[in-house]
Amino acid sequence: MSAGALGWRPRRHRPSGVTPLEVWNLPVLGHELWELLGAPRLDVARQEGLPEEHLASILMPPLASALETLVHSHAVDAVWLSGGLACLQDFAPRLAEATSRLGVPVHVAQEPRLAPVLAGLRMLTRAGSTRPLALDVGQTSIKRMSATTSEVFERDLSLLPRLFIGMPRPADGRHIVAAVRFIASALRATAKTGPDDAPDALCLALPSPLDDALVPGGCTYGWEGHASLVEDILTEARLASSHDGEVLVLNDAELAAEAARGDSRLLSCRRILCLTLGFGPGGALLDRSRATP
Repeated sequence: MSAGALGWRPRRHRPSGVTPLEVWNLPVLGHELWELLGAPRLDVARQEGLPEEHLASILMPPLASALETLVHSHAVDAVWLSGGLACLQDFAPRLAEATSRLGVPVHVAQEPRLAPVLAGLRMLTRAGSTRPLALDVGQTSIKRMSATTSEVFERDLSLLPRLFIGMPRPADGRHIVAAVRFIASALRATAKTGPDDAPDALCLALPSPLDDALVPGGCTYGWEGHASLVEDILTEARLASSHDGEVLVLNDAELAAEAARGDSRLLSCRRILCLTLGFGPGGALLDRSRATP
């Protein structure tokens, strides 16, 4: 997308010292991790009548097993968790019990669902933005934050059904059109202010791998390989920009690692394993020794 198109200039952003990790398919307890540690597992448990106060408990065996593997394989000295599943009732005490023998501290973000998008807002502010807007796109919801507002937009599965790996994608591309409209509508939500209040910089975190050309990998939106995804979103959003506004585009787990970087409880930790717990687990490694000032 050219800088002249709608006045926005998107680029792949790679936070300093952050390496994305593919953890969703980690073998755990005879399954892939996402099958045991994600929203679909909880959906089934709720349908079976499991009380809300017991939901966190069923996540702990796969989470503890995955952390034991990941902590040792990546030689980390702390773990940081965010995402909607960390908001479950009794999650923190169950986590403390399940990880008591892990050997490294495990911290939950103070605002698990909103911590990454808040980090995106701060990242733009540090770069000089005075009217930043950050969007954390998940596979169950979108978190949107500006300097004055914070909103969550839930994914409507009747309009955006989940397309798992191996499932056929509609040949007419209607799933991509629907995903673009969903994300674009969240970008322009509550945009009832004048041109002087329009955002001057954007942070867009997507729940899929991204190469340097912003071509996305797979996720349940089914947009893998759709090279113009970011361009389509920005065009559909029709956000005004008075100059060549920068758009920092990154993976949602990378944004979570950026949030972990600012957590005061981790300031003395060098290598931090960051996991997002939502539809499925996402991961990134924050290595302060590799970060540039």
